[in-house]
Formats: sequence, C-alpha cells, structure tokens
Amino acid sequence: MYLARGEEIFTAREGDTLDGQYKVDSVNATEVSFVHLPSGTRQTLQFSALKDQELSAQGGSPPPRAPASAMAKLVPPAAPGVPVSDTPGKAGPAQLRWEGPASARAGANFNVSLRVTSGEQIRAAPMQLRFDPAVLESVSVRPGRYFSVEKTSSFGYRVNPDGSIFVGVSNQTPASASDAEMLVLTFKSIKAVAAAEISVASLNLQGAAGRTIAYNGLTPFRTTITP
Repeated sequence: MYLARGEEIFTAREGDTLDGQYKVDSVNATEVSFVHLPSGTRQTLQFSALKDQELSAQGGSPPPRAPASAMAKLVPPAAPGVPVSDTPGKAGPAQLRWEGPASARAGANFNVSLRVTSGEQIRAAPMQLRFDPAVLESVSVRPGRYFSVEKTSSFGYRVNPDGSIFVGVSNQTPASASDAEMLVLTFKSIKAVAAAEISVASLNLQGAAGRTIAYNGLTPFRTTITP
C-alpha cells in the first residue's frame, strides 16, 4: 500500500517497521494498525482511498481498477513516517540521474528517463514529479527496465492539472541496479522556451522490510524547446 503525507510518500505492508518505532500490524480497505514498539501500545490510522479512475496503468487497454487500499492519504498529518533521505544504505547512497535530449521542437514528443545505480535491492519507489503544464504535456509514464513487467507487482500513476505526477511502483523480485532505468516519461512540448524543467518533488526508495534507502541529491532535468 502506498501512503502519502503532503510531499512525503512511502509504502507500508504488514510486518514493516516505520521510523524504527512503529510496526505495521494490519492493513485493510479502511485503516492501518500500528504497534508502538517501545511501549507496546497500538494505534489505528484511518485513511481515504483515491478514486480508481485517477490511476493510469501501462498498456493500451483501459486501466484496471485498483483496490481501495492501493493508494491512500495519511490522516492525520502527524502519523508516523519515514524521511526520504533518512538512513544511508550499507553500500552508500543510491545514485540517480536524468537522461534525455538537450533540446526538442515545439509540438514534438520526447522521452526522459530517470536512472538509478544502487548496491541495495530496491523494493519500491513511490514518487512525485513536477513540470510546467504551460510548457509540457504529459503523454505517458511507464516503468523502466529495473521495474520490468516480469518483476513489477504494481504500477500506477496520476497526472494532475497543476503539473504534478504521482507514481507508485514496486518489484516482486527486487535486485541491485547499475545505471538502470527506473521510470520513462514521454512529454509533448507545447511552446518554445529556453529551459523546460522536470523535477522530483518527493521520492522514497525502499529496500528490505520497508527500510528507506538514501540517495544523492538530484537536480531537475532541463531541456530547451525550440520553435
């Protein structure tokens, strides 16, 4: 299950430990229960599911309806969470980089990929991306080779009118990565500008047992849109 708290996103499964203090005891369609490990007390957090039609999936057929617990917003905001860049991985922080064209013509489509190198196995990578909807139009979002169809247990995304994209993706059989594609984005350029920008607003790389994998700072991708 993907959980979001403002700009912060993370995943939670039964048995995961969040923030080193809260164990996910149970998850159902309306709530998730935690056990506070230091004290042994239980806490229940109710959440509201996103509408199924807000999720888009890879492929030409209509997107499948997601279960109610597939993506949820945390309520209240003070619920326990895991900072995106909290605990460094044993093999050092994961390295992220953008790959895409230096320029594109107005009215044309172009692809941008987000790549990762990590010595640790990445189980899930929920994220939020941002772009200027006055300059770019999101055409498609799909998992890269690291999250291939054979390995992917779930994938969904939502493009918002304000230029934000929410992506949830996870692996059934995670593996370490060496300069592998995590995500491939296709955009259509709307008008000529000196620099069209695509950035990662929030990203949570998750390894074994839901532990956060630290990653290097990632600068926005920029490309010039020519007439």
